[in-house]
Amino acid sequence: MKMKKTTIGLLLIITCINVYAQDFFIVREDTTFCNNLKFSTTSQGYLKSISYDDLNGKSVSIEGRKKVPDVLTFCINGSLIDKTPLKAHKPDGYIRYTERAVDGKLKVYVGRQESVDLGSGNVASGTYRFFIKMPNGTYYKINKKSNMEKYIKPYLLKCVEFKNQYKGDFSRREPQFIEMIKLYNSLCN
Repeated sequence: MKMKKTTIGLLLIITCINVYAQDFFIVREDTTFCNNLKFSTTSQGYLKSISYDDLNGKSVSIEGRKKVPDVLTFCINGSLIDKTPLKAHKPDGYIRYTERAVDGKLKVYVGRQESVDLGSGNVASGTYRFFIKMPNGTYYKINKKSNMEKYIKPYLLKCVEFKNQYKGDFSRREPQFIEMIKLYNSLCN
């Protein structure tokens, strides 16, 4: 059953990335396909509204924090936006919806200080966050040196293919780190 959910999830992500015309959002195991998807959040990051056009062209609007479903992932204009913690070391604290910079076994999220237009009227803002989500669901702040040395680097080096192929310096800088994780995801299952 877990393999089936993983396969369905990967197919949805591939569809999102390749098609671009179809928006969707995921609540638990349910996926709602739509167009013109928009959402807004409270200052704590919780969803307060969602609006979209269903596949029949009917406009749907859900307002109010208690009425809006607990969305785990949005796909808007080809971008995947996941529910993530505001602070990696406080996963049960405030949340944010953050664009996924790298997809695969290891996921990388980048959140910026300035407002970022995600298209269709969606704007994301907040402090700079640069996280990695490990397969067990744990988040680590990438630009914290101790996280790189204690958790991230040892995990990456467990994969023999990656260890043999990667000749970089395990940089915590955004472009280099993203390329390193893309390489890891391409080599290690």
